[in-house]
Amino acid sequence: MKKKNYFGYFFLTLFGILSILSAGCSNENAGDSNYRFEFDFDLNDHYSIEETEELVKTDRAYIDTNYEEWAKNFIHLHDGEIGDSLALGCWGNWLGYIQNPSTSVKIWFPQTNLEDGIYQYSRTDDLNDFSIRIEKNMQWGEYVNSWGTFEGSNTILNSDVVASAWNTSNNSVVVEYAEIKLENINTSNSEIRYVLETSNGHLIKGSFIGSLEDFKLWTPEINCD
Repeated sequence: MKKKNYFGYFFLTLFGILSILSAGCSNENAGDSNYRFEFDFDLNDHYSIEETEELVKTDRAYIDTNYEEWAKNFIHLHDGEIGDSLALGCWGNWLGYIQNPSTSVKIWFPQTNLEDGIYQYSRTDDLNDFSIRIEKNMQWGEYVNSWGTFEGSNTILNSDVVASAWNTSNNSVVVEYAEIKLENINTSNSEIRYVLETSNGHLIKGSFIGSLEDFKLWTPEINCD
Protein backbone atom coordinates (compact mmCIF):
# COMPACT_ATOMS: atom_id res chain seq x y z
CA MET A 1 0.00 0.00 0.00
CA LYS A 2 1.29 3.45 -0.89
CA LYS A 3 1.28 6.36 1.47
CA LYS A 4 2.16 10.02 1.19
CA ASN A 5 5.42 10.85 2.90
CA TYR A 6 7.46 13.99 3.29
CA PHE A 7 9.83 12.37 5.78
CA GLY A 8 9.25 13.04 9.47
CA TYR A 9 12.10 15.51 9.77
CA PHE A 10 10.64 17.71 7.07
CA PHE A 11 7.23 17.65 8.73
CA LEU A 12 8.73 18.88 11.99
CA THR A 13 10.71 21.55 10.17
CA LEU A 14 7.67 22.78 8.27
CA PHE A 15 5.52 22.89 11.41
CA GLY A 16 8.17 24.82 13.28
CA ILE A 17 8.57 27.43 10.57
CA LEU A 18 4.83 27.87 10.12
CA SER A 19 4.31 28.40 13.85
CA ILE A 20 6.86 31.22 13.77
CA LEU A 21 6.06 32.88 10.44
CA SER A 22 2.38 32.08 9.84
CA ALA A 23 1.22 35.57 10.79
CA GLY A 24 3.82 37.27 8.64
CA CYS A 25 6.67 39.54 9.64
CA SER A 26 6.69 42.34 12.16
CA ASN A 27 7.98 44.75 9.53
CA GLU A 28 9.35 44.56 5.99
CA ASN A 29 12.55 46.41 6.80
CA ALA A 30 13.52 46.88 10.40
CA GLY A 31 13.54 50.62 10.75
CA ASP A 32 14.87 52.67 13.67
CA SER A 33 14.14 50.16 16.41
CA ASN A 34 16.66 49.41 19.14
CA TYR A 35 18.91 46.46 18.36
CA ARG A 36 20.71 44.19 20.79
CA PHE A 37 23.81 43.29 18.78
CA GLU A 38 26.66 45.03 17.00
CA PHE A 39 27.48 43.93 13.47
CA ASP A 40 31.02 45.29 13.20
CA PHE A 41 32.56 41.87 12.48
CA ASP A 42 33.58 39.81 9.49
CA LEU A 43 34.09 36.08 9.95
CA ASN A 44 35.07 35.52 6.31
CA ASP A 45 32.20 33.19 5.36
CA HIS A 46 32.13 31.29 8.67
CA TYR A 47 30.04 31.13 11.80
CA SER A 48 31.51 30.93 15.29
CA ILE A 49 30.29 29.35 18.51
CA GLU A 50 31.90 31.67 21.02
CA GLU A 51 31.72 29.36 24.04
CA THR A 52 33.63 26.58 22.26
CA GLU A 53 35.72 28.90 20.04
CA GLU A 54 34.65 26.78 17.08
CA LEU A 55 34.78 28.35 13.62
CA VAL A 56 32.71 26.63 10.91
CA LYS A 57 33.00 27.37 7.19
CA THR A 58 29.92 28.34 5.12
CA ASP A 59 31.41 29.66 1.89
CA ARG A 60 28.48 29.00 -0.47
CA ALA A 61 25.20 30.92 -0.45
CA TYR A 62 21.99 30.11 -2.32
CA ILE A 63 18.61 31.82 -2.45
CA ASP A 64 15.15 30.75 -3.55
CA THR A 65 13.13 33.95 -3.99
CA ASN A 66 9.80 32.21 -4.58
CA TYR A 67 9.89 29.32 -2.13
CA GLU A 68 6.41 29.06 -0.61
CA GLU A 69 3.47 31.28 0.29
CA TRP A 70 4.50 31.24 3.95
CA ALA A 71 8.21 31.84 3.35
CA LYS A 72 8.86 33.72 0.15
CA ASN A 73 12.63 33.92 0.52
CA PHE A 74 14.83 31.04 1.60
CA ILE A 75 18.58 31.53 2.07
CA HIS A 76 20.83 28.49 2.41
CA LEU A 77 24.44 28.97 3.56
CA HIS A 78 26.69 25.90 3.66
CA ASP A 79 30.00 24.38 2.58
CA GLY A 80 28.67 22.15 -0.20
CA GLU A 81 27.51 22.79 -3.76
CA ILE A 82 24.04 22.76 -5.36
CA GLY A 83 23.05 22.70 -9.01
CA ASP A 84 20.01 24.57 -10.34
CA SER A 85 17.67 22.96 -7.82
CA LEU A 86 17.42 20.80 -4.73
CA ALA A 87 14.60 18.32 -4.19
CA LEU A 88 13.48 16.33 -1.17
CA GLY A 89 12.56 12.76 -2.05
CA CYS A 90 11.29 9.83 -0.01
CA TRP A 91 12.65 9.39 3.50
CA GLY A 92 14.78 12.51 3.40
CA ASN A 93 16.68 11.59 0.24
CA TRP A 94 18.05 14.83 -1.25
CA LEU A 95 18.56 15.19 -5.00
CA GLY A 96 20.58 18.04 -6.46
CA TYR A 97 23.68 18.29 -4.31
CA ILE A 98 26.84 18.28 -6.40
CA GLN A 99 28.78 18.16 -3.14
CA ASN A 100 27.04 17.34 0.13
CA PRO A 101 27.48 19.93 2.88
CA SER A 102 28.78 19.13 6.34
CA THR A 103 27.09 22.18 7.84
CA SER A 104 24.18 24.44 6.94
CA VAL A 105 22.55 27.69 7.95
CA LYS A 106 18.94 27.86 6.74
CA ILE A 107 17.00 31.13 6.96
CA TRP A 108 13.33 31.58 6.02
CA PHE A 109 11.90 35.06 5.41
CA PRO A 110 8.15 35.70 4.94
CA GLN A 111 8.83 39.02 3.21
CA THR A 112 8.09 39.17 -0.51
CA ASN A 113 11.08 41.42 -1.16
CA LEU A 114 14.23 41.43 0.94
CA GLU A 115 15.73 44.85 1.58
CA ASP A 116 18.80 46.10 3.39
CA GLY A 117 18.23 46.42 7.11
CA ILE A 118 18.17 44.54 10.39
CA TYR A 119 15.67 41.73 10.90
CA GLN A 120 14.75 40.41 14.32
CA TYR A 121 13.58 37.19 15.93
CA SER A 122 12.43 36.63 19.50
CA ARG A 123 11.13 33.37 20.91
CA THR A 124 8.55 35.26 22.98
CA ASP A 125 7.07 37.18 20.03
CA ASP A 126 4.13 35.99 17.95
CA LEU A 127 5.39 37.90 14.90
CA ASN A 128 8.94 37.50 13.65
CA ASP A 129 10.96 38.67 10.67
CA PHE A 130 12.61 35.31 10.00
CA SER A 131 13.21 31.76 11.17
CA ILE A 132 16.62 30.07 11.34
CA ARG A 133 18.20 26.66 11.87
CA ILE A 134 21.92 25.75 12.01
CA GLU A 135 23.34 22.24 11.80
CA LYS A 136 26.87 20.83 11.70
CA ASN A 137 28.61 17.44 11.48
CA MET A 138 26.12 16.30 8.86
CA GLN A 139 26.65 12.66 7.90
CA TRP A 140 25.34 11.42 4.57
CA GLY A 141 24.73 7.96 3.22
CA GLU A 142 22.26 5.29 2.19
CA TYR A 143 19.12 5.00 4.29
CA VAL A 144 17.76 1.54 5.01
CA ASN A 145 14.59 1.33 7.10
CA SER A 146 14.01 -1.03 10.02
CA TRP A 147 12.67 -3.69 7.63
CA GLY A 148 15.90 -3.66 5.68
CA THR A 149 14.43 -1.84 2.68
CA PHE A 150 16.69 0.58 0.81
CA GLU A 151 15.03 4.01 0.72
CA GLY A 152 17.60 6.51 -0.59
CA SER A 153 21.26 6.97 -1.49
CA ASN A 154 21.77 10.56 -0.34
CA THR A 155 20.14 10.96 3.06
CA ILE A 156 21.21 12.91 6.13
CA LEU A 157 21.80 10.07 8.57
CA ASN A 158 22.90 12.23 11.48
CA SER A 159 23.71 15.84 12.37
CA ASP A 160 24.22 18.08 15.38
CA VAL A 161 21.76 20.95 15.78
CA VAL A 162 23.66 24.10 16.72
CA ALA A 163 20.63 26.39 16.92
CA SER A 164 16.97 26.16 15.97
CA ALA A 165 14.10 28.65 16.11
CA TRP A 166 11.71 25.89 17.15
CA ASN A 167 11.83 23.10 19.71
CA THR A 168 14.07 20.13 19.05
CA SER A 169 15.00 16.98 20.94
CA ASN A 170 17.66 19.16 22.58
CA ASN A 171 15.85 22.29 23.73
CA SER A 172 19.06 23.82 25.05
CA VAL A 173 19.86 24.90 21.46
CA VAL A 174 16.53 26.65 20.87
CA VAL A 175 17.05 30.24 19.74
CA GLU A 176 15.92 32.78 22.32
CA TYR A 177 16.79 35.89 20.33
CA ALA A 178 18.47 36.62 17.00
CA GLU A 179 19.17 39.44 14.57
CA ILE A 180 20.25 39.43 10.94
CA LYS A 181 21.71 42.40 9.08
CA LEU A 182 21.45 42.48 5.29
CA GLU A 183 23.51 44.89 3.19
CA ASN A 184 23.80 45.20 -0.58
CA ILE A 185 21.28 42.39 -0.80
CA ASN A 186 20.59 40.99 -4.27
CA THR A 187 23.91 42.26 -5.60
CA SER A 188 27.15 40.46 -6.39
CA ASN A 189 28.49 41.71 -3.06
CA SER A 190 25.62 40.81 -0.72
CA GLU A 191 26.47 40.92 2.97
CA ILE A 192 24.72 38.74 5.55
CA ARG A 193 25.59 38.97 9.24
CA TYR A 194 23.71 37.21 12.00
CA VAL A 195 23.92 36.82 15.77
CA LEU A 196 21.94 34.31 17.85
CA GLU A 197 21.50 33.56 21.54
CA THR A 198 20.38 30.04 22.46
CA SER A 199 18.71 28.66 25.57
CA ASN A 200 21.99 27.20 26.82
CA GLY A 201 23.53 30.69 26.78
CA HIS A 202 25.66 30.17 23.70
CA LEU A 203 26.30 33.11 21.37
CA ILE A 204 26.63 32.29 17.67
CA LYS A 205 27.86 34.81 15.11
CA GLY A 206 28.17 34.38 11.38
CA SER A 207 28.78 36.30 8.18
CA PHE A 208 28.82 35.83 4.44
CA ILE A 209 29.92 38.31 1.77
CA GLY A 210 29.48 37.53 -1.90
CA SER A 211 26.90 36.54 -4.48
CA LEU A 212 23.74 34.63 -3.61
CA GLU A 213 23.29 31.94 -6.24
CA ASP A 214 19.72 31.41 -7.45
CA PHE A 215 18.27 27.94 -7.08
CA LYS A 216 14.90 26.27 -6.57
CA LEU A 217 14.10 24.22 -3.47
CA TRP A 218 11.47 21.58 -4.17
CA THR A 219 9.61 19.85 -1.35
CA PRO A 220 6.93 18.09 -3.40
CA GLU A 221 4.17 15.84 -2.14
CA ILE A 222 5.24 12.37 -3.16
CA ASN A 223 4.11 8.77 -2.88
CA CYS A 224 6.50 6.46 -1.06
CA ASP A 225 6.05 2.72 -0.66
